[in-house]
Amino acid sequence: MKKKQWPVYIKIAAAVVVAVCAAAWSERFPDAARVLHFQFGPAFMSLFSAFSSGALFAAVLIVLTTFLFGRFYCAALCPAGIWQDLIAWALRRKKNETRDFKKTRYAVAGIVVGLLCGGTAAGFLFSDPYSSFGRAVSSFSLGASVPFIVITVLAVWKRRVFCTSLCPVGTILGLCAEKGVFRLEVGEGCVKCGLCAKACPAGCINPAEGTIDNARCVRCLRCLPACGKGAISFVRRKENKEKIFCDSRRSFFIGAGTIAAAAAAGFVLAKSGLIRFGNALKNAVLPPGAGDAERFAARCTDCRLCVRNCPAGIIVPASGVGPVSLNLNKAACLFDCNKCSRVCPTGAIRPLSLAQKQSCKIAEAKLDVQKCIKCGLCARSCPSKAIVFKPENIGRKPPVIDASRCVGCAACMHVCPVGAISVLPVEKQIFIEKRS
Repeated sequence: MKKKQWPVYIKIAAAVVVAVCAAAWSERFPDAARVLHFQFGPAFMSLFSAFSSGALFAAVLIVLTTFLFGRFYCAALCPAGIWQDLIAWALRRKKNETRDFKKTRYAVAGIVVGLLCGGTAAGFLFSDPYSSFGRAVSSFSLGASVPFIVITVLAVWKRRVFCTSLCPVGTILGLCAEKGVFRLEVGEGCVKCGLCAKACPAGCINPAEGTIDNARCVRCLRCLPACGKGAISFVRRKENKEKIFCDSRRSFFIGAGTIAAAAAAGFVLAKSGLIRFGNALKNAVLPPGAGDAERFAARCTDCRLCVRNCPAGIIVPASGVGPVSLNLNKAACLFDCNKCSRVCPTGAIRPLSLAQKQSCKIAEAKLDVQKCIKCGLCARSCPSKAIVFKPENIGRKPPVIDASRCVGCAACMHVCPVGAISVLPVEKQIFIEKRS
């Protein structure tokens, strides 16, 4: 094995592990989702919603690794990044001249963060590569897959142009990598042949000047074996302070101003309510742990990991792009299951223990006395003992539903032979007190 090849193989091996886990995320392989939780977009969002030590650990680890070694996350952990590399490999395109759309990527990242600070996940919902990938592989539909289709088209056109020019996750990590500790640099042995630039999918190598833009570099490492002179290597950053002060000050203020203005615009747009999804969920039953429509819509990026992991199959996506909801007409919410809260990477569905989930009121059952045949099946099926019915009342008196104990799981609705029970959503989920 060539000396410069082994880092490439390590990166490919890590990408294969993530790809296999992405393909396996389902109720049969729930533990595969743990690897997928190491995604920067959802972990970053989680810090704004249901704070968890796991999300903090993932975000800090990714940022620290990026600061030390560059954007390896984009090459080996991001499912959309791996997909783009597969497209590039299939097309075998050797030349990739891509401009540095610095203002564009700063503006997109600023708007997305501003929207998030303003209380809506709409920006991440449309631009987060992990969520776009999740929608495409979980329940493919044209409307839901538009962001992923755009990523694919851009990859065919300019390989990694989405990662270097539009992806907010890439931009945030690029800011860390730009001043990172260890950087890829072109050494004195360079003969300006341009082979490294042809191999680079990000278009971040300037062979004429012998420079590599480490902010845009996604650390695919293809330049290492491509260079026949071994002139490209990882080196510890050395800065000429005078040059940085003179040349980078203007660039810094332009970038900072662009991000700040875009973030302010995103925040104002979020507060205007024009792109909130809360109204679409007002009459919907939400997964246990969602809280209420406004909170859930502000945090759900529609990655559909919960859709793939729901054993009852009752978590359904929106018709296009938007937050998920429960369809209790399909089946009841399983009383002994809390998988959706365990796999949600953004905290939109709060992590609940099984005991907490069993006491979370997601809806409320209603009885139509006129239809009821007083059979008592509903009382026997109710896991929370919210339906009171005595055996001697069979055929004589209808059951009584104790609203203070009902969690709205819909088990009673699905055993009722005459459709006398319906389940209605609640405005805000609460935790009921368990009683013997």
